[in-house]
Amino acid sequence: MRRLTEVPLISISSLLIISGCGPGSQEIVIEPWETLLADLEYAWTAMDISALENCLRNDFMHHLQEEDWADYNGDGIIDEYWGLEIELDFAESAFTQADSIYFSLSGGDSFTWSGDSTGQSMEMPRVLTREIFFPGDTTLEVRPVIFICRPDTQGKWYIWQWFDLEEQ
Repeated sequence: MRRLTEVPLISISSLLIISGCGPGSQEIVIEPWETLLADLEYAWTAMDISALENCLRNDFMHHLQEEDWADYNGDGIIDEYWGLEIELDFAESAFTQADSIYFSLSGGDSFTWSGDSTGQSMEMPRVLTREIFFPGDTTLEVRPVIFICRPDTQGKWYIWQWFDLEEQ
């Protein structure tokens, strides 16, 4: 005769075995573009310029809000966006001057971006929270952004475009 304590253990064990196997089991899949945004968060929080550069490619474009348009490259033309070089210069300046940086992306939707006829690019709206702690000063930015990510010819994902939307 079984003791009453053995029955629940057998039932629980059976349930775990049944639920963990077969076609009904849930597999967690982490998409490469989601990993890419986690890498972006890490790069900013760790203030690691090499890690940031690994998230971006030569054709990177950071689209700015109209109030931020300026002649960033000194060619006499107002820039509505900047490329990889200025993005890295901006980040490196923050990294070298800051005591620490808090960088977080919230939201989790991902869509195939309609602006790519190949159907490979993913659009990812997020809310960016970036707090930069400078000696004696702190800047806080909370704004919606959209990242357009796509794979390169070797299948490695990168952020192709970054759109700043109006601050909240």
